[in-house]
Amino acid sequence: MRTVIFALVLLLAVHCYSKKVSCEVEEEAKWPAGSYCILRAGGSCPPGFSPYDGYIRAIKMYDETPTYLKPVHIGDSFIRHHFVGHKDSDLYLRGCCKFS
Repeated sequence: MRTVIFALVLLLAVHCYSKKVSCEVEEEAKWPAGSYCILRAGGSCPPGFSPYDGYIRAIKMYDETPTYLKPVHIGDSFIRHHFVGHKDSDLYLRGCCKFS
């Protein structure tokens, strides 16, 4: 279930980024009960959530063209070229999780 919720949050973040609309959550928002993770933005987690970070660095790729890699920042998470001119990429995920 946690994977499904994380995937839905990721899709929402991508939608907000691609449509250039604000998907900000109000400070007083009540988070649903349950165990799940959300993408972190602004460096800190909402009350009741703990920070979790993960990454894959220097991912070997077939090519570095936009067909194979589209750099993007979503909150504090990102996909980028490891070094320009090399066929490597980096994926950093920074999230906030709560477990009930």
